[in-house]
Amino acid sequence: MSLRYALLGIISKKPATGYDVVRIFKEQMVYFWNSTHSQIYTELNRMDQESLIDHELVIQQNSPNKKIYSLTDQGRKELVRWMMEQPLKPAKIKDEFLIKAAAFNVLSLPEMIQLVDEVIKRETRVHEMTVQWKDQYMNGEESDTGTILTLEYGIRYSKMYLEWCEWAKAYLEQFYKENDK
Repeated sequence: MSLRYALLGIISKKPATGYDVVRIFKEQMVYFWNSTHSQIYTELNRMDQESLIDHELVIQQNSPNKKIYSLTDQGRKELVRWMMEQPLKPAKIKDEFLIKAAAFNVLSLPEMIQLVDEVIKRETRVHEMTVQWKDQYMNGEESDTGTILTLEYGIRYSKMYLEWCEWAKAYLEQFYKENDK
């Protein structure tokens, strides 16, 4: 159900096409929520049917037609109601790499290091992209507190994840060095 409110939050900032909503979702919420393209479009259609959002159909000659979604008064009220009345649940971490790490006992040291290095490479790229996106965002004309807060969270989270990966790699190397004697 939180996908609905993430999408309402995105659209509350300014009207957006479905493509823009997907792009913003993937850029801004990568550290704390994920969803597929089809889940997002399905939820947009559902919210449109429930009058939480409205759309304007833009007819295009050389491209597919597009819908520009905007928040209705009912949608704004529902978003505020959810934010203020819905109790917060404990944060959950869903990380496929941690599932793999929990089963490292079946791998050799080089295989473990390979997986950790893959995560370091991925998270370094994500961290750099997030810092770059924040710099661009802060230098742009539009800004809002929520985006700034979540961007900073993403930067700090990716930095922590990278530090943990470096620690894990050093730990594995030291552990196996000491136990290979």
